[in-house]
Amino acid sequence: MKAQDLAKRNRHYRCLEYDHDQSGDICLIACGIERCDPGVNFGPDLRDGYHLHAVLSGTGTLWAGGQTLHPHVGQFFLLKDNETVRYTADTKDPWRYCWVTYKGTEARTISEQIGFTEGIYCLDSRIDTTRFYELVLKMHEKPQMNYINDLRRRGILLEYLALAMEAAESKETENKYRYSTEVYMQKAQNFIDNNYATIHVADVVEYIGFARSYFTTCFTKKFGISPQEYIIKCRLEKAEKLLTHTEQPVREIAARVGYEDQLTFSRLFKRHYGAGPLAYRKQQD
Repeated sequence: MKAQDLAKRNRHYRCLEYDHDQSGDICLIACGIERCDPGVNFGPDLRDGYHLHAVLSGTGTLWAGGQTLHPHVGQFFLLKDNETVRYTADTKDPWRYCWVTYKGTEARTISEQIGFTEGIYCLDSRIDTTRFYELVLKMHEKPQMNYINDLRRRGILLEYLALAMEAAESKETENKYRYSTEVYMQKAQNFIDNNYATIHVADVVEYIGFARSYFTTCFTKKFGISPQEYIIKCRLEKAEKLLTHTEQPVREIAARVGYEDQLTFSRLFKRHYGAGPLAYRKQQD
């Protein structure tokens, strides 16, 4: 049920609001922009859904979870589902912020992944908060309540939440991994197996999202060889099959497995199989 809002709104208040009883993993309930009047008070109210505010300028006071906080420009704060909160804009330098309100089976998990764990309601942003404002503006460009625009707004909501997750990460904890290291290494192996002819280690690192040194350490521990060695192994094993089962020229095989330079390919193949490509092919006859 929607919380009752008794705050007086001004001409700088813009809000789109949708069905509070939506079902799904993550649903947009509302999105808005506001430049608060000095000293305007909200609550205390029992909040319905998760309300994620990005502060664009100014400051104020938030009472939540038994704490008194002062979210200010360059931060964002969260009003959590089914919690009673109160917040008041500063009398001299009141807030200007944008926000999204969301619900769903994944809402709490996503909020915690951003950094709003138990007892945490306010976080610093290492990303310019105007980027959140731009996303909310995009939602307001298509306000109509139809399925096409619902999908558009949902996509922007996910972008907003992903940006918040990125913005809340400290340089010391940039990598927040959803799965176990084992899962990521298996994904890396599959990615290489499917793309070995056209990728380099940097592409695998970008796909997985680990720091390169950490990825190399994990991959080597898992498979016994480095990612670069594994890519070469996949290329040469495919080349060996082509040499054995086709009559394609060595130059074409080299290019097919990722080597434009035939000499480089031949040198690597000989190192791996003990004979150059042509000699190896003759041995298989």
